Amino acid sequence: MLFSVLAFLEHSASVRSDTVALVDGDTELQFGALATRAQSSAQALHDLGVKKGDRIGICMSKSSDQVIAILGSLYVNAIFVPILPTLKPDNIKHIMNDSGMRFVITDEKRLSEVTPFADMAQLIIGSGALIDEYPHLPYLSKHLSATPPPFTRLGVDVAAIIYSSGSTGRPKGIMVTHRNLAEGAHIVSNYLGTHENDRIAGVLSFNFDYGLNQLWQTLLIGCSLHLHDLVLPNECLAFLARNSITVLPVMPALMTKMFDPRLCDHNHRFDLNSIRYVCSSGGRVSSGMLGNIEKHFPKSVFYSMYGLTEAFRSTYLPPDQIHNRPLSIGKAIPDVEILVLNEQGKCCEPGTPGELVHRGGCITRGYWNDPENTAKRFRTHPDYPGEILVYSGDMVTADSEGYITFINRIDGMLKNNGIRISPTEVEEAVEQHEEVDNCVVFGVENIEVGQDIVVAYTTTNRAVIAPSLLRRFLKTVLPSHMLPKYMVHHRDFPSTGNEGKINRIQVKEASLKELQLNENGVSTK
Repeated sequence: MLFSVLAFLEHSASVRSDTVALVDGDTELQFGALATRAQSSAQALHDLGVKKGDRIGICMSKSSDQVIAILGSLYVNAIFVPILPTLKPDNIKHIMNDSGMRFVITDEKRLSEVTPFADMAQLIIGSGALIDEYPHLPYLSKHLSATPPPFTRLGVDVAAIIYSSGSTGRPKGIMVTHRNLAEGAHIVSNYLGTHENDRIAGVLSFNFDYGLNQLWQTLLIGCSLHLHDLVLPNECLAFLARNSITVLPVMPALMTKMFDPRLCDHNHRFDLNSIRYVCSSGGRVSSGMLGNIEKHFPKSVFYSMYGLTEAFRSTYLPPDQIHNRPLSIGKAIPDVEILVLNEQGKCCEPGTPGELVHRGGCITRGYWNDPENTAKRFRTHPDYPGEILVYSGDMVTADSEGYITFINRIDGMLKNNGIRISPTEVEEAVEQHEEVDNCVVFGVENIEVGQDIVVAYTTTNRAVIAPSLLRRFLKTVLPSHMLPKYMVHHRDFPSTGNEGKINRIQVKEASLKELQLNENGVSTK
């Protein structure tokens, strides 16, 4: 265990045992206490029969208990599998089946999501709040041993499987190693300059690699992580001021919510001068978002970042380039080289579109139980013998100085609120409606959330299903981030000549015309 986030925790616990590591409302955990609680939860899992390599679902709300459950799973050398909020039962079942999940750690807020699948995996309560209500379920908090089970851990061992939608419809599980997590913490803290006196705002979810990285940086650097769920903007701003936050990691969708003009008091008197840097990933940042950052956090600098879970992080745009290159996703992060390759695998000339290919640090182990898709995305290149590169599927250009600009997804994947969405998966859900014949799903740009989803559909009897009725149906089969913003009924779809396939380009053009929008989501009225 020479290079893992658990080594970070143990080092920080040894040199700053009484320093606050985690703040969750009124709960404060010092590094020493956090290590003890994590090791105790590992012993509890071991006593319940968890073995090395077992998959443990983490279906919990953001809390110190969730952090302890994650760390305990790593200590017992199991593989933790985050279960995202708002997932429909069918997707939860798929993740449990696909991963071969044996255990699920949950809490009061999310217990109902996994209770229907209690016959598939052992449910474990990750906090003490429900002991009296569910005495038949095991609790991590009942175990107080501070000695972790003596498992051998290597950096190449899989630490987590993070599920992300793929181009074929069903979510794919990305295998992330202990070394991946540790390298990500080292690399990001290096270029952002995170230090031991920082107070990081934990406003992001621990169900994604970006949010988890804030935890790993905390363990590595020895700073503190302060948890908060953004519900109302002013409450969030008050939280930042009250805790003298110095580091604010966000996403474009989070910034939209944080500065919502209907709810945010833009003339507040909160002292937010302590914030020294804001970083964002998950989509392009608008000038309005950047203006709000500069207005409310006047002492801060801003880092824009780009990544994909298969390689965690690929590029970042330094603060001094934000206004000079507002459309750029930046240059390669440390220990990474970004290649822009054409279909023949040759490097593109500056300004020529090609696929972004990532080589170097943080490359994951591929897709769990999916060698076919792994072979498509994780490939070799003749110029780098014996090395695996990640082919992102993103079409980009690079300028003469190496700054990258994103163009579009090669495979048509959509991104909403930082979450990758498969159009195929949405289409499959729409076509579950008994009156829908065919449908085509695509996206239009919305700088606040990434892309809005458009559903074009035909019906079996050519009668129009009211969008409100179809939307009501989709709410029963899709998570909220996959629900369409626009729906367009077509009498029929054009075909592609001799092939007889739906002409998706013409469907998209006709739908945008009907909606009076262009591809950038701008009205053409």
